Amino acid sequence: MNFFINKNSTLPELIMELVCDGRNDYKSFHEQIQNADITFSMYDVNTGAKKISCKPTSILMKDTGCDLPEEYYIVYQFSERETSKPGTYKGEFSINFLDGSGFLKAPIQEELFIHIL
Repeated sequence: MNFFINKNSTLPELIMELVCDGRNDYKSFHEQIQNADITFSMYDVNTGAKKISCKPTSILMKDTGCDLPEEYYIVYQFSERETSKPGTYKGEFSINFLDGSGFLKAPIQEELFIHIL
């Protein structure tokens, strides 16, 4: 997955959709994510140096219609300082479920590459 943002920009926000993969209780997951600490980290792909370390994120409810269950996006907004150096970075979200059900790193299926232009 690729995300593009201009140098010294704060927009667009990085928005990650939580995908139903059929292996987990999807409805339960969306209930649990409302009570979780979610952070974002970003690493330089060439040097491995951390550019962003465990910064808080927010969640945004997805508009699914009135009769469908609630679903959420994970959202991170960059600061100008975080986008000051052009390059390619790898990003990941860490989700710590506060109900004691565990810890998850996302995305799971493919890596997230952030390109600062």
